[in-house]
Amino acid sequence: MVMANHQHIVLVSGGRLGDKNFFSKILAETPNRLLICCDGGADHLAAMSMLPDVLLGDMDSIEPMQLAHCERQGVKIIKYSVDKDFSDTALALDFALSLHPQTIDIWGAQGGRIDHALSNLFLLLKARKEGIKARLMDEYCEAFTAMDDVVFTESKECVVSLLALSPCVSGITLQGFLYPLTDGKLKMSESRGLSNVITADPATVHIRSGHLLVVRYWKKDVFPGAH
Repeated sequence: MVMANHQHIVLVSGGRLGDKNFFSKILAETPNRLLICCDGGADHLAAMSMLPDVLLGDMDSIEPMQLAHCERQGVKIIKYSVDKDFSDTALALDFALSLHPQTIDIWGAQGGRIDHALSNLFLLLKARKEGIKARLMDEYCEAFTAMDDVVFTESKECVVSLLALSPCVSGITLQGFLYPLTDGKLKMSESRGLSNVITADPATVHIRSGHLLVVRYWKKDVFPGAH
């Protein structure tokens, strides 16, 4: 039975999941969690001999045998029409938000089609509006919007990029970075916040107003194409 008392929700979309060992490691470290799959996201779990707690979507991309297996195993299945107005990932986020968790981690929502990736990125703002912390995750990085002061520990040499998701983000103060900042501003069209580097432990990001996207790479040179 799906209960509304899970503190952490892990949502697996049908896009590129990436390193399954890294996903499994992070999943194992997530306590009191509910695992939700969007349609074909269940195929990612099947490759790891795992089942979701909830399977949601129009079921147009999941392997039929995997759908039948989920049904036999008693997975909660929520089906939508193929002619729906919203993506499976957006519908899954709405369901996750209705359970009022503390955090939502979204996997398999980056890479591939740029329109889908951007649509998933903007879902972070929807979670933020509800006061729930959400992240897009893969083996390279985490991406989230700053809700409170952001504190990074044990992250020296990690690359962090900051981008405005609102016309202007003001009162930006960065401490513990190669390029520090005090009470600065960042406009939506600017790239000045790309590729900063953490130099101290802890490092902090503070903002006064606006929607700031924070992209933190897990370790130095972990991203594709790094030298």
